[in-house]
Amino acid sequence: MEVRKVLCSVGLAACMTTLSAQVDSLALRYAGTIGVQELKDHLSILASDAYQGRDTGKEGQKMAAAYLKAAFIEMGIPPVPAPDPASIVDGYYQPFELIEERNGNIFIQANGKEHRFMEDLFYFSENLGTDLVVQEALYLKQGTDARTAKGKAAEVVIMDDPGNSGAALIVALRMRVEVAAGLGAKVVLVPTDRLDMLKAELGHAAGSAHLRLVDGVRQETSTRPQLILVDAAAMSGMLRKGDLRKVQRKGPGRKVLLDMVVQNRSTDERVISENVLAFIEGTEKKDEVLVITAHYDHVGVEDGVIYNGADDDGSGTVALLEIAEAFALARKAGHGPLRSVLVMPVSGEEKGLLGSRYYSEHPVFPLANTVADLNIDMIGRRDTAHAASEPYVYVIGSDRLSSELHAVNEEANRTYTQLDLDYTFNEKDDPNRFYYRSDHYNFARKGIPSIFYFSGVHEDYHQPGDDVEKIEFDLLHQRTLLVFHTAWALANRNERPVVDKAEGP
Repeated sequence: MEVRKVLCSVGLAACMTTLSAQVDSLALRYAGTIGVQELKDHLSILASDAYQGRDTGKEGQKMAAAYLKAAFIEMGIPPVPAPDPASIVDGYYQPFELIEERNGNIFIQANGKEHRFMEDLFYFSENLGTDLVVQEALYLKQGTDARTAKGKAAEVVIMDDPGNSGAALIVALRMRVEVAAGLGAKVVLVPTDRLDMLKAELGHAAGSAHLRLVDGVRQETSTRPQLILVDAAAMSGMLRKGDLRKVQRKGPGRKVLLDMVVQNRSTDERVISENVLAFIEGTEKKDEVLVITAHYDHVGVEDGVIYNGADDDGSGTVALLEIAEAFALARKAGHGPLRSVLVMPVSGEEKGLLGSRYYSEHPVFPLANTVADLNIDMIGRRDTAHAASEPYVYVIGSDRLSSELHAVNEEANRTYTQLDLDYTFNEKDDPNRFYYRSDHYNFARKGIPSIFYFSGVHEDYHQPGDDVEKIEFDLLHQRTLLVFHTAWALANRNERPVVDKAEGP
């Protein structure tokens, strides 16, 4: 890795003439060390087949962690001076223990027949804590039918197949789970005539290991209703009388009789994963810490096919590397930062934001001294809504806890990068719920102002086609610069951003 990079003086001068008097020349100097070629070089390694899709706890993730650690050492970033040295391994790793379960442990017994995963049942994760004996269920056609169930409660809710696919299907199913949770349900059954097609399309996600943190997460995850897609013919066979079509014709809001036992026959296996830490100590305000995160894990290998995750989230990971180096160079030259900066590639995001959650529960530096989290998750491509647009980035969560954080990010963009900041997914009623789906949320839920930078979902999201060749590196570079300039401002301004939103995340 090249430690010092040559600045383009002509380009810098041209840029300087177009910006306001508020430009920070030091910020520009070290932003100039963030290069397109360096981003590409790092990503070509981390998102290569050799890293086996960087699945949490597996060899590829360990290789990626070692690469990141070696890069931080080469940058001259010293080991983390952890208040509790036992929490950090080799000065750069925060290990955390997980319990691994593979889908296939949930069975349904009804009318003398046992129904199994990947036969006539299909689901993405296992949230059922204890066995459930069921004699009736509540039928709802879709999520909007929840109003017809007002005042009712049911341990099992049956809801129709939404009929769509891809990301839209995931969103629709998630909304069904939320509706069922509001009714006190423990299981959501979604009968479908296209189970084989869905297994082929989404089997790689459902077949991957389900991981949970060892300390206290079993109780939390089991409170979410268990979603199960069921072959429609099999669903009819589970009913005590009649068939599924008759139930559907009678309309939503009705109780359905059945004799069913839903069982979880789970087995546990312990797995270790790691967050990687690069700590650039501050000067005047070194006890205050700005955290910058991105997840370096991905979904691994399924049926011999490697899911390289170049955009998700190789793009954010390599952005972290370049941002860390820029701050390290500034620190070495005696140019701050005033506050400490913790650059932290986290693992386990794909399994439920596990690495960032572990850090939020076992922080290396006190959360009370953590001024903000800037989180990067997928910034290397375009989505269909911006196929022909000017350079853009989605900004999520910037104003949820702190109007100052929001203002700092907007000022950095106006001054240095001029991206179109799209707040579509920041809306409180965003059906995608992206605000809750990346690592910044584990800081936000602790009251720490946070921003999630994102470029949107594309056709290769969680597919084998998410490769380096499809990354738009000029866009990746421009978005990385926005994160850097926002981080630079936060690390060097006189006051930390004030939490002035009582509503919370």
